[in-house]
Amino acid sequence: MIWLYIGINLITLIYAFMYVRRIGTRQVIPFVICLALLAIYCLFTPTYFYLVGRETSMGDDGLYQFTGKRISDYYKEGMFFYMIANMLFVFGFTWKQYKGSKISYSIQSDSIPYIQKKVLWLYILFFGIVCTDIFISGINPFNILLGSSDENLFGHQSITNSYYFRNCADCIITTIILFAYLKGNKYKIILMTLSAFALFAIMGFRYRIILTIIGLVLIYSLDEKYKLSTSTVSFTSLLLIYFIFFITYNRWNFIHGRFSELSYNPVEFEYEMFFEQTRASLADFNLIRYYDENPTIKHDYGLTMFGYIFIKALPKFVFPNGEKPYPPPALVILDNSLELPRQWDKPGEAAMHYGSFYIAFGWIGLVIMPFLMGIWVRYVVGRNPSSNPLGFLKQIVFALALFQFITRGYFPQFVDHFVYISLPIWLLSGLIKKSTVLQPHHELTH
Repeated sequence: MIWLYIGINLITLIYAFMYVRRIGTRQVIPFVICLALLAIYCLFTPTYFYLVGRETSMGDDGLYQFTGKRISDYYKEGMFFYMIANMLFVFGFTWKQYKGSKISYSIQSDSIPYIQKKVLWLYILFFGIVCTDIFISGINPFNILLGSSDENLFGHQSITNSYYFRNCADCIITTIILFAYLKGNKYKIILMTLSAFALFAIMGFRYRIILTIIGLVLIYSLDEKYKLSTSTVSFTSLLLIYFIFFITYNRWNFIHGRFSELSYNPVEFEYEMFFEQTRASLADFNLIRYYDENPTIKHDYGLTMFGYIFIKALPKFVFPNGEKPYPPPALVILDNSLELPRQWDKPGEAAMHYGSFYIAFGWIGLVIMPFLMGIWVRYVVGRNPSSNPLGFLKQIVFALALFQFITRGYFPQFVDHFVYISLPIWLLSGLIKKSTVLQPHHELTH
C-alpha cells in the first residue's frame, strides 16, 4: 500500500510541474520552489529511508544508536499523510487557472546606476550592522576567519539584546540578489557574494548561503535579460551541487575556523548526508507515532504557529522578569517526541511545515492547512505579477522565505525571516516603482 501512496504523491507533483510548464515558471516562482522542496522532503528522502530500512528519526549509528523510538511501522501512515497534504496544497493553488500578464515592464536604463548605488549602500549598511553586532557579542570574526580562535558564534545568540541586528544577515541576501537583477558589475557581485558567504559560514548560517545561491539562480535563469546556454546551465548546476556538498561536509570546520582541515575532494564527501540534511519527514513520522502512543498529549491549537509571531517580535523587557515564554509548546512537543535520554541537550531537530500543522490541529490540520496554504501562495503570486520588476523580486524573496518554513516548520521564524529578507525591497520599492516603464508590444517569454 505504501507504494500506492508514493505513486499518487509522484503523480500529484508531476501534474503540478506540468501546470507550471504550461503557464511558465517565471509566473509562479514561489509555487515552483514549494514543489521542488516537497518532491525532495516528502517523496525522495522518505522513500530513500524506507528502502534502506531507517528505524529511528535521529539515526541508527554513532551517538544515536539504540536511542529514540522505532518509526518503521509509521512510514506507510506518514506517506499517506504526505499524499493527502500535497494533493490539497496543489489543489489549493491550481483549482483556478492562473492568467499571467502578457505585457512586460522594465526599469528605465538611466535609473539603474542610481538604484545600484542605493543597493550597494544597503549592502554595506546591513553587513556592517551584523559585523558590529558580532563584535559587541565579544567575538572577533576575523580571528575565526583566520583560524586563530577556539571560539565560534554558536551559543552567543543571547549575549546582547541584538536579535534584531543579527537577523540583518537576511537583508544581505536580498541586496546581492537585487544587485544581480540590476546587472551590476560581475566582479562586485562576486566580491559581495564571497564576503557574505564568509560571514554566513563562520556564523553557521549554511541555509543563508543556500538561499543566496537559489536567489541568484532564479535571477539568472528567469530574468529575460540573461540568456544562458545549455552548457553554461549544466556546468553551473554541477558547480552548485559540488558547492552545496562542500559546505555541508565542511560545516563545522567553517564554524570553528579550521580552514586548514577543509576537504575539497568530492570523493571524500558523504553524499548520504544530503538525505540526512533533508530528513525532516522522519521527525513528522515520529510525531505521528508519538501522538498515537500517547493519546493524552494535546495539540497546541495554533498557539505556537500564530501566537508566537507576536512573542518573537516583542522585545524581552515587555515580559515579566525580562524573559520570553520559551520554548514554544510545539517545540517542546517535538523535542519530547524524540524520547532521547533526559540528560542530553536538545538536538534542535526540526519537523516540516506539515509536522507543525499536525502538532497544531492534528489530522484536521492536515486537511485544512495545506489547502489554505495553496490558496495563500496563489494569492501572493497573484498580487505580485512577475511581468513587472517589483512583482518579480517580491516573488523571489517570498519563495526564499518559504524555504525556511517548509524545511523547518516554525511559522513565527518564517514571518521574521520574510520581514528581514523583504526589507531592502520595501526600502527601494518606491524608487523601483517610479523607475518602472511599460514595454509596448512585448510579451513575456515563458
